[in-house]
Amino acid sequence: MPAALPPTLPEELVEEILLRIPPEEPAGLLRASLVCKSWSQAVSHRGFRRRLHDFHRAPPVLGFLHDWDDEDIPDFISATVSPFSLAVPDSWLWQAVDCRHGRALFLSDDPYAEELLVWEPITGSQQRVPVPVMSDIGRTTAAVFCAADGCDHCNCHGGPFCVVFVFSVDSEDPDDGEYDTAACVYSSETGAWGELTLMHGEFYMHFTYYSSVLVGESLLYFMTDGGLILEYDMAMHGLTWFKAPYSCYSKGIPSCILMPAEDGGLGLVEELDPHLKLWSREMTNA
Repeated sequence: MPAALPPTLPEELVEEILLRIPPEEPAGLLRASLVCKSWSQAVSHRGFRRRLHDFHRAPPVLGFLHDWDDEDIPDFISATVSPFSLAVPDSWLWQAVDCRHGRALFLSDDPYAEELLVWEPITGSQQRVPVPVMSDIGRTTAAVFCAADGCDHCNCHGGPFCVVFVFSVDSEDPDDGEYDTAACVYSSETGAWGELTLMHGEFYMHFTYYSSVLVGESLLYFMTDGGLILEYDMAMHGLTWFKAPYSCYSKGIPSCILMPAEDGGLGLVEELDPHLKLWSREMTNA
């Protein structure tokens, strides 16, 4: 007489088990989906991804992009236990400048056909965006973020997005010895750039290609080679700047990278080989 099959686990228990698969190992869910039809249905259910996010809270770091000039190092480096690769846009043609809300942003290395590329690593989707103004002086930079109202950024793929482009140019008045720093926003929904926000001042901002930081819904921060940090208030259409800690630029080369602080504000990490020093900016109502 054949042995009786073990009882089937209730669906709610199956989901509780699947939710506890470590998120930093995405291959684990793929393997689980191959166990049987019911497990595959559980993993592919439209609500499972949201419950997975709610259970683990912060999304895992699956890897990072880099721009080192070394052909032996892949442009994308996996941070998972089981390494995987992505078809990253050609680093000979594109410079990675930002990454946020399931998208990576690249700037063309061709100064005569400068444009931006928005890439979704999960879907492979790519969308080119022409820059609003050509400038052959110094470095421009840009940021990308989800533009869907009320989005929790669990599944932004294919949704609307915005790109912020910032740059510095010589002032229109050649005698004042000052410069204009500008920012403008591109909307994927309209397919057009908005009006420029301008800041006139004595500093020419030579932006780094380190990723920007978004604080709240409307404050974007960009790092410069000279130790200045540019703040762009998208809600008030205003630009301002302040200095990074002196040690971040006293060595002659940038040694600091902007990052979100634990309290949701602006943070900064300074490289002090072999250590890292963390800074956070105190926000005031003044």
